Amino acid sequence: MQLTKKARATQAFEEVWTSLFTTPVHLDSALSKQPVTVKSILARTIPLILARPVSLAQVMGVGVGPREPWDLTPEQKARWKAAPVLFERLYEMMTGAFPELGTVAEEDFPPWMFEAWVRHWGREQALALAQTLATEAPLSLRCNRQVTPAKLIQEFKSGGDLPVKIEPSRLSPSGVVLKGYVPVMKTERYEEGGYEIQDEGSQYMSYFSLWPEHYASLLGEHPGAVAPGVVPAALPDRAPAWTVIDACAGAGGKTLAMADALMGRGRVYAYDTAAKKLEALRRRARRAGVNNTQAVAVERDGEVAVVKRFAKTADVVLVDAPCTGWGVLRRNPDIKWRQETETLEEMPRIQSRVLSLYSGLVKSGGRLVFGVCTFRPEETRDIVSAFVEANPDFKAEQGGYLGPGPCDGFYMHSFKRS
Repeated sequence: MQLTKKARATQAFEEVWTSLFTTPVHLDSALSKQPVTVKSILARTIPLILARPVSLAQVMGVGVGPREPWDLTPEQKARWKAAPVLFERLYEMMTGAFPELGTVAEEDFPPWMFEAWVRHWGREQALALAQTLATEAPLSLRCNRQVTPAKLIQEFKSGGDLPVKIEPSRLSPSGVVLKGYVPVMKTERYEEGGYEIQDEGSQYMSYFSLWPEHYASLLGEHPGAVAPGVVPAALPDRAPAWTVIDACAGAGGKTLAMADALMGRGRVYAYDTAAKKLEALRRRARRAGVNNTQAVAVERDGEVAVVKRFAKTADVVLVDAPCTGWGVLRRNPDIKWRQETETLEEMPRIQSRVLSLYSGLVKSGGRLVFGVCTFRPEETRDIVSAFVEANPDFKAEQGGYLGPGPCDGFYMHSFKRS
């Protein structure tokens, strides 16, 4: 017998939900494997359940036991009784508006995580972080040099086929922010490389890496702080022919932003151990017409040889290090369901190692930038303090926290080599 649309969606939900706790796959990857007919439904409902399991259950009248779901084992989370009930009730509302969700509860986060926020930042700030990180993330675009934000805004507003609320970024001189869902990857402007999907904070880190003296003004001493009324500097009309290395490039969002900011001058090298991500970077660079980038595959455990070969050759090195990802929890809410103590202990060691290793690429008088998308002191300020103490030839310059708030949450700090 052929399944109804609701039955197919429910079956797909159960498959994705179970895979999150029984396999290493992350939410975006799990969703990508689902049929188009149910993918959009799952993309609207599963992140919401993951982001605010307790407050959503309260609003929708679904019973949740004390300290659930956080005290459950991974296997128990995969079979959490409230999850399919929440999905079914959300599914029934897909044809209309979702309910008023009310206030995020601190119980929407693992107790150990929320308690760490209170310990480091105080209860008021911890509640503000929870409210931000349990709500939907905005959609931001970075315009390439040939397409100014003003021009893109005009095009979107006059296009007719893309009804959208769009405004200039408060954080990036080349960014725009959109309200609500917009099929931005289906426009002619996107196909010809006029813009990239990139969070405002990620754009900001790209420009901070090149010119921290101009872009440090929005950074705060604690997460969530964005100085009101401060406008980020415009990109320079002339750019230096620098050698820049994006040491943990991934798919290269920051690589492309820096290359575009340098107006095609110099060279931006993207290092990563993931070949698929580097191939995605090459495709994006071709589409955008960026010709001053080079993707470099680094073999696992082969970083030392690469650094030795190109020691002290770079004007700028960005180390966007692996981290716990607390600053991007609203985009990746499954992180808080799966993160373990071992990860918290391991990350500072990894960050210290890669920062120390890739600092060897910085030439005398050059700049090193450390960045992460988290706000744990152990992965931010503590890393900077330890690095300066262990490397007297580097002097700490500007740094601080950006978001989460209008953008994802980041920490970044620059150093100058003597």
